[in-house]
Amino acid sequence: MIDVERPSEYERLDSEESEIPHEFRHLRNLRSPFACRAPSEGWEAMDGDDVTRSPVEYTLIFPVDLKQSQVLLGLKRRGMGYNLYNGFGGKVEKGETVWEGAIRELQEETGLIANDDDFYYKGCLYSSRPLSPPPSTETCIIKIHFFACVAWRGQAVTTEEMIPEWFPLPSLDSPELHRIPVDQMLRQWPEASFYLLPILDSILHNKRSDIFLSRINYRFIRELDVPNNLPAIEGNTIRKSRPSQHNDDLAERLCSWWMSLSPMSLSPFADSRML
Repeated sequence: MIDVERPSEYERLDSEESEIPHEFRHLRNLRSPFACRAPSEGWEAMDGDDVTRSPVEYTLIFPVDLKQSQVLLGLKRRGMGYNLYNGFGGKVEKGETVWEGAIRELQEETGLIANDDDFYYKGCLYSSRPLSPPPSTETCIIKIHFFACVAWRGQAVTTEEMIPEWFPLPSLDSPELHRIPVDQMLRQWPEASFYLLPILDSILHNKRSDIFLSRINYRFIRELDVPNNLPAIEGNTIRKSRPSQHNDDLAERLCSWWMSLSPMSLSPFADSRML
């Protein structure tokens, strides 16, 4: 069973500025994070000497049927995350806005055509990953935009990329009462254990102004030093076998995270620049 951290009743954030990731310090009305473990050295800025910001941004969309209290997830048929479940999305193509890329990905991967008024921005996640093992300290930060879709045209169909499947949504009061394949999602992105159910609960209860804000760090560390029981990853998926004793179990692992659902008023096309 995956332990899911439940957001408190969203008390106002009262933390030292150094505990807040640089990406969000300019924002007002930040709520306390529902999941947090800051790095001992503090959150590095995106413009540091050893930090590269990826020119490619990504989208992740969760279609939620509000009447039936269920979420549509996809089983990946090829490529990164093969045979694992996730939301829908991918790279924002050159010349597209983030919104256009998200709507296109949803249609390509599910056949669903989003209704404009019921397709909305849900937040973003900054993921910092090492470019190579130690002694290198170079990292790359990737930005992933989250969207909710609560009404659409058409029926979900199997596509070249995905096999869609509906899953009933749980309540945060009873997070164990669900069939959402969190364990399978962790095999691609371990951080989903923290954010998945809180985000889906927020969408289900139509809390459109609650925006997901997150920063996570991956680093090469040993299993004994890892602050959680989440798996190591290699490339873009889970490590399938344990390393030999000769390399001392050094692997890329999730080591720091900060996640909040905070109230924000965002115009439809400004949010990707504001966050």
